[in-house]
Amino acid sequence: MAIIPFHIVDAFAKRPFTGNPAAIIPNASNLTEAEMFQITEELSMEAGFVMPPTAPGADVRLRFFTQRHEASLSGHVVIAAFASMCDRGFYRPTPAGVPLRLETAAGLLPIKLTCAANGQTAITAGMPAPRFGELVPAAEVAAALGVPAETLGLGDHGPQRVSCGFDQIIVPVADCRTIRGVAANTAGILELTDRRGVGGVTLFCPETYGHEADFHCRFFHPQLGKDEDLASGTSLAAAASYIVDRSLVPVFDQVNLVMEQGHSLGRPTSARLTVVVDESGAAGVEMTATGAVVMRGSFHFNRSSLAAVY
Repeated sequence: MAIIPFHIVDAFAKRPFTGNPAAIIPNASNLTEAEMFQITEELSMEAGFVMPPTAPGADVRLRFFTQRHEASLSGHVVIAAFASMCDRGFYRPTPAGVPLRLETAAGLLPIKLTCAANGQTAITAGMPAPRFGELVPAAEVAAALGVPAETLGLGDHGPQRVSCGFDQIIVPVADCRTIRGVAANTAGILELTDRRGVGGVTLFCPETYGHEADFHCRFFHPQLGKDEDLASGTSLAAAASYIVDRSLVPVFDQVNLVMEQGHSLGRPTSARLTVVVDESGAAGVEMTATGAVVMRGSFHFNRSSLAAVY
């Protein structure tokens, strides 16, 4: 009989029952890939499987699963995984920060675990460097979203393909009424993302719900099993990189932004994004957020009978 512990963690959350939930399975090195998919399907949410590292210089390895496929990276699962490991005492954050290296299919990522004065752990994760691709006509995106094309864009800046470990279309939106009124048009967004060869569409707007936030974001990715995500690290990182690269905020060697997400789904989230700038523009990005463990449990199953069924 296999007994497989798991945690459910609300990522990008300061307290339980907010943020974006993810399942974290520690000590997953003995699980088969089929079992990882089965566990992910049973929990009906994205899952991160914690494993010993295989890359030189790495401290820990994570594999990321949705119900449909294995992903190379999931930002909110990274936050959830380190919140879980700190909760179990596997790592002990300090006020100065504990530096680590995370192995993922998207490469080695720098991590820092900092203990705040209130006892919460702030997880800072370096994301893959931004890559900027082709411009996408506003009319093409507007048709997929079901909104007027003239509402998409800020000044001369329109939709563009951007990746921070996950290819997507970043879409600036002129006013809050448009971004708040967008419905998850699954068919239209799927057609757009398939045609463009990207995984999702991220909208951002300078009109926010919270006074502390700089930009409001929404992220649609029906290819991965959800029409809209509560909070996505790869989405926020790509949007922040676009904002800085296009000089939509004052640009220095390092730009800090607070990004909010999830309001349309009733679970507001926020994260701090730090974009590093060089002579060519946005060159690097990291995100900082917290997570709250809301459930601890375990799977109990006979591995031989499970393998026979599948």
